[in-house]
Amino acid sequence: MDGVSLLNQYLPSWTPTSLPTSTSISTINPTNTAGLALTLLELQNAIQTETNTISLYFLSRAARGVAASYTIISGQQYLATATATQDFPEVTSAMVNATLSLKQLEWKANLYAINLSVPFNAFFAAMFGVTLICLLGIGFSTKTKYFTICLACGTILEVIGYVARTLAHYSWSDPNLFLCQIVSLTVAPAFIMAGVYYLLSQMIIIHGEQYAILKPIMVSIIFIFCDVVSLFVQASGGAAAAVSLRSFKDTELGTYIMVGGIGFQVVSMTLFLYFLFDFVYRSFFTANSNIKYSFSTYCSLLFNTKKGRLLRQDLEPFYDVGYKHIRQRSLFNYMPLVIIISVGFIYIRCIYRVIELSEGWRGYLITHEEYIFALDALMVLLTCITYVFFHPGLVFGKQMTAQISVSANKSESAADHESHCGNSRMYNYSKNHSNSPQSSHDEKFIMDQRQKYYNPYFLPTKFSQYNSHSCPSSETYTYSSYNSKLETKSESSWQNS
Repeated sequence: MDGVSLLNQYLPSWTPTSLPTSTSISTINPTNTAGLALTLLELQNAIQTETNTISLYFLSRAARGVAASYTIISGQQYLATATATQDFPEVTSAMVNATLSLKQLEWKANLYAINLSVPFNAFFAAMFGVTLICLLGIGFSTKTKYFTICLACGTILEVIGYVARTLAHYSWSDPNLFLCQIVSLTVAPAFIMAGVYYLLSQMIIIHGEQYAILKPIMVSIIFIFCDVVSLFVQASGGAAAAVSLRSFKDTELGTYIMVGGIGFQVVSMTLFLYFLFDFVYRSFFTANSNIKYSFSTYCSLLFNTKKGRLLRQDLEPFYDVGYKHIRQRSLFNYMPLVIIISVGFIYIRCIYRVIELSEGWRGYLITHEEYIFALDALMVLLTCITYVFFHPGLVFGKQMTAQISVSANKSESAADHESHCGNSRMYNYSKNHSNSPQSSHDEKFIMDQRQKYYNPYFLPTKFSQYNSHSCPSSETYTYSSYNSKLETKSESSWQNS
């Protein structure tokens, strides 16, 4: 049985439903006939034993491709040798139909169902690459490790994803490129958000823990854990979809798992936005009772206007004094707005992805690339570019992010200051004169004789540089109050004796 007869046994005749205004008839090298015969034999054996409907569908597509190729080769041979021109229109029509069949099969093999844009995908790959270099350069120069690593991982995945889409334009049916781009672009924002979560923890420390519902370490733990869960679920869904795609099975389960992972990320980001806005409100309006909430005041502080900068001078004494030098840096007051904007970009992107994947792999959004560029690529790119200009290493200062320890919740300067403030409340005469052999005798003499001892080091002016704002819990001892305490202690000693 020849090839055409064997194919007719398994495939019904095919004719195009619509004809193009013009087309070029395909030509196939006749030397490929042997390869087509081998492919046909393999298809025959597979079709006779296969029971899976989806697998049979793909086998039928392969068989139709072989049939169309045989038709074109036979037509070429006839036109090359025949002398009777009356059969030429019929042969030519068959070759045109075979050409259209091959083009339709090629389009159906397109996993994206669209013509991928090389210029736009290459543009975003290049932009993410440049952004990655900038982030790494700033991160290494300022020794900002964690934040830089998180954003670098996310940006690298974006580069990989759009490079894969660029290459996929020339290889529509390659499942490796398809899965590479879908998994990379799906999980990349989770790494970026991990850096933003840590950044909020540092902002809480710089202002003071009292302005947040959760402790800084808990903010990092809770939301980074949610990020890890989201990554795991999305990766599991991508793996399930990959296995299904390679075995010609339904990818619906893997798709829904990926949607669930992104949906979980949206929920965690919504909760994060609540904590973020709560922290911004508390740091603006609960520190100084003289600053009352109003929308205009809120915007002035958030956008760091001239009015906002004046208000921040009134708020400054109520923040953690150990980080005052960081808060006085020129870019620092823009950070609440920067975090809100960057989270908003990723939030829009995640909502888009949930809707897109919910429609399936042939949905409207996923088959219209302009939405991918506007609501996914651009949103993530703007987030990364934002942190090039407002990188924590630039905002907080070189090597300062290492001193803002989320786990320790206290910088070295803050700890030193707190220790100094604590010492200012411990006016211990015996400690100040521990090297004097007469110290114990003098102190006993003061207690026993109930004399008022004058020491200029106990005057408030000695510690005047540490006001009530820099040492909020400090106690100021005047000369009379100190003598009063000595008298009380002396009376107690007399009673005990």
